[in-house]
Amino acid sequence: METQRLFTYQAEGNIDKHKVIHAEPEEAEALIESGKAVKLDLPELNAFERKANEIHANYKKEVERIKASDNPLMTDEVKAYEIDKLDKQMREQSAKVEADYKAWKQAQIDEAKVRAARAVVKVAEDDREVAEQFVTRASLKLASAIGDTEKSAVVNDIINDIAHLTDAEKTAMQSKISALLSELDATDKHKLVSAVQNIRNSDLLAVKVAEQLPHSVLTQQRIHDLAKQVVAESTFSQAQGGIDRDFYEKHLKGKGAFMNG
Repeated sequence: METQRLFTYQAEGNIDKHKVIHAEPEEAEALIESGKAVKLDLPELNAFERKANEIHANYKKEVERIKASDNPLMTDEVKAYEIDKLDKQMREQSAKVEADYKAWKQAQIDEAKVRAARAVVKVAEDDREVAEQFVTRASLKLASAIGDTEKSAVVNDIINDIAHLTDAEKTAMQSKISALLSELDATDKHKLVSAVQNIRNSDLLAVKVAEQLPHSVLTQQRIHDLAKQVVAESTFSQAQGGIDRDFYEKHLKGKGAFMNG
């Protein structure tokens, strides 16, 4: 089964928070069910990737057909010519898909920034009451803590409690959190602020998703080009008795007479 594209709400193992990841079906199901990630539905991106892969797959199919031809008119030179034509055609088609994709990606980023700037989390009076009383209790806990170690332990407890609040309650708490921050060091301040800002509002998170869209949809072409480069450099190295290209270019190129002498 294919991997699934997810967006993480919180860190899990070696997976960072607010990251677009690819996960195997079993891992993806576990992350989604635990509330630590959500599956991303990006049909436009899937369409671009599918089109790019189809172009490359058709190119490979035609190249193999040419290579396998036993037509006497298809000499090695003719085959090389035809394959070169196919390569140019494939790259032209792929470049068009890539350009369209990059334009779409930039549009998604621009739109996401507008959505994030105008995002609204509706806060009711009950949410404000929850936030106010939460901050009061948290302040008392911090005030009773003795020393930085105990205070940091209390901060961790508060952060664990914040995780149980709704987006609206966290939003209401943001205007009151300064009462908790004044006596904390920079590390604990950052942890507490991050916990209160951890809101799963799609408009607020849209930018993080859009900015992590793939740099390119030409994955198969890049793999193909890399494989060709590796083969070419390996062949070159063998032809030169195992030396690498950099050594040859720097020390041996153009010095055949000296080597023969």
